[in-house]
Amino acid sequence: MTDVMVSIRLPESLFLELKRLAEKEHYMDISEQIRSIVRDKWLYYKQPELMELKKLREGIKKELKKKSEKMLRLEIIKELEKIKEEIRKEGLLK
Repeated sequence: MTDVMVSIRLPESLFLELKRLAEKEHYMDISEQIRSIVRDKWLYYKQPELMELKKLREGIKKELKKKSEKMLRLEIIKELEKIKEEIRKEGLLK
């Protein structure tokens, strides 16, 4: 396999967005982020059914994570309310 170097011009706003996204997704640099995007699009056009299933799976995982975080937050709030009531009963909180 031979590597080929490609040069592209980007508007500054797109560059900054790619830079932010590369940091968020823990890529080493923007070129790695761009390769990932190109690879994903290439796979999508090569096998659109598989990519749709992958997107569906990722969407389900994301929603489950949101729900888990929400449930955890509610549990923490309940525990804090219990602590607050205990302190109130002991007369330390008015």
